[in-house]
Amino acid sequence: MVIAADWIPAALEALKTTKVLHRNYEFARKQLTGAHHAVMKGDLIVQVGPSRVGKTRCVKDAFNVHEPNWPSDDQRMPVVIVEASNDSKNGEFSTKAFMAACLRAIHHPIYGISDEDDPWEERLQAKIHRTPEGTLRSAFETAIALRRTELIVFDEAHHVRYAPGGDAAAARILDSYKCLANRTNIKLVLTGSYQLLDLLVLAPHLLGRQIPLEFPRYHADVRNDVAAWQQVLRTYSKHLAFDNDESLSDWGDYLFEGSQGCVGQLLSWLKAALTVLLTTNGVVMTRDVLERTRKPAAQEASILAEIVKGELQLVRVKRASAQCETHTEDGGARKASNEKEIKRKEQARKPFQRKSRRNPLGGRT
Repeated sequence: MVIAADWIPAALEALKTTKVLHRNYEFARKQLTGAHHAVMKGDLIVQVGPSRVGKTRCVKDAFNVHEPNWPSDDQRMPVVIVEASNDSKNGEFSTKAFMAACLRAIHHPIYGISDEDDPWEERLQAKIHRTPEGTLRSAFETAIALRRTELIVFDEAHHVRYAPGGDAAAARILDSYKCLANRTNIKLVLTGSYQLLDLLVLAPHLLGRQIPLEFPRYHADVRNDVAAWQQVLRTYSKHLAFDNDESLSDWGDYLFEGSQGCVGQLLSWLKAALTVLLTTNGVVMTRDVLERTRKPAAQEASILAEIVKGELQLVRVKRASAQCETHTEDGGARKASNEKEIKRKEQARKPFQRKSRRNPLGGRT
C-alpha cells in the first residue's frame, strides 16, 4: 500500500519546480521577444492574460532575467522588474510606495538598500517616508541612466486601478509611467490581467504607442490546445499516485472546466487537493478529492467573466495571431490552396469574352 507521507510531500515539492513548456507559453514568450526588438525606446509593450496563466515567468524567460535580479559586476541592470502592489492603507495603490519598490528593484544605494546595521530597515523606511515622491522619482530616473537599463517591466500593472480616484486616476498614472519611459529613453512593459485593457482605453495617448499582446488560456474548441492540455495532465500525473491505473487525463474535461484552461489555476487546484490528502491521511489522488477542493461556483463564474470579456476585447489581435500561426503550422497546405486559387482566377474569362452560344430557335422575343 502507498503511504501518504511517502509521496505527497515529494509531490508538492515536485509541482513547485516542474516546468511545462506548453504551446501557448512558447508562443507568448516569442511574441514578447519579438516585440522587444520591434518597439522603439520610449514605446510600450502590453501583455495581458488570465490570472495564473504564467505571465510573470514568461516575462522573465523572454528577457533572460535571473533570480535574484542583481546588478552585474559593472553595475549594469539591463532589465528591471517591479511588481505593482496595492498594499497601501485600505488596500489602495500608492504611487509613492510603488516608486520605493522601483528603487528597491534597481538596487538604489540610498533609497533601495538598507545599511548593514539596519537589518529591519527601520531607518530606510523612515528615510523614504520623509522624502518627497518627486525626489524618489528623480532618483529612480538617475538610477536608470547609471544602471544603463534598457527595459523596465511593471508586473501586475492592473493593480493601479486601486489608486485613489478610480480608473480615471489609474489611467493618468499609467500615462505618467509612459512619460517616464520616454524621458529616460527605455522601453516599458506592462503585464497584467485583462482589466489592464479597460485602463488603457481611458488613456488614448498610450494606445498609439503600444504593442498589445495576449498570453491566452487553452480553449476546448482548439485541437492543438486540447492536445497540449493533455500533455500538461500527463506531466503532472507523473508526480501523483492513483488507483486502478487512473491519471489526471481521465478527468481532463472536468479539470479543464474548473481551471478555465489556465495551467496556473490547475496547479493551485492540485496543490490544494494534495494538502487535503496530507491532512486526512489520504492514499491516492481521486476525483472526490478534486471535487472537494474545486473553487466555489461564484468564484469560477467571476474569473471566467473577466477572461471572456478580455478575450472579446482582443478578438482582432487573436484573429491575426491565429492566421499567422496557421500559416506557420500548415504552410504547405495554405500554399497549395493559394496556388489553386490563383490558377482558378487565371483561368477565369475576362469580362465580355464569354464563349459564344447559339440561342435556341424561338428563344428570342
